[in-house]
Amino acid sequence: MAGRTTSSQSVTIHRPPAEVFAYLSDVSKHAEWSPKPYRVEGTSGPVKTGDTFASVGTIPGDKNHRNEVTVAECSAPTKLVLDSAERGQHFINTFELQPEGDGTLLTRSMDAPKPPFPISLIFPVLMATVIKPDVQKGLNNLKAKLESA
Repeated sequence: MAGRTTSSQSVTIHRPPAEVFAYLSDVSKHAEWSPKPYRVEGTSGPVKTGDTFASVGTIPGDKNHRNEVTVAECSAPTKLVLDSAERGQHFINTFELQPEGDGTLLTRSMDAPKPPFPISLIFPVLMATVIKPDVQKGLNNLKAKLESA
């Protein structure tokens, strides 16, 4: 087995956790804050544990990259876990919300299979220069969207 790779990033949003969670759990709205073209198929409105949907996003070389997603956990207003399956591999995105002052500390953690050789050689550079900045941009977009509402 190739192992796993993990990464976490956070943002503080000046809205209460229940409000942030309500927006976040409506996965059809994820395209509103995604830094790249993205859409959801097969669901609308807030999700619950056990729901499934397809996410279609952009990755290098594939502008319509599709994943089948299962809501592994939906515990309002503190945690949303999305399990994206692709070619027998699981990519887990966990969103954890904690009260912080008058707002919410939102932490997004990603847990993914380590890529195979030879991609594994350049993956740390891709993580640092492309993936993490895109995730942070998405979190910052989410913050801006909710704080301007």
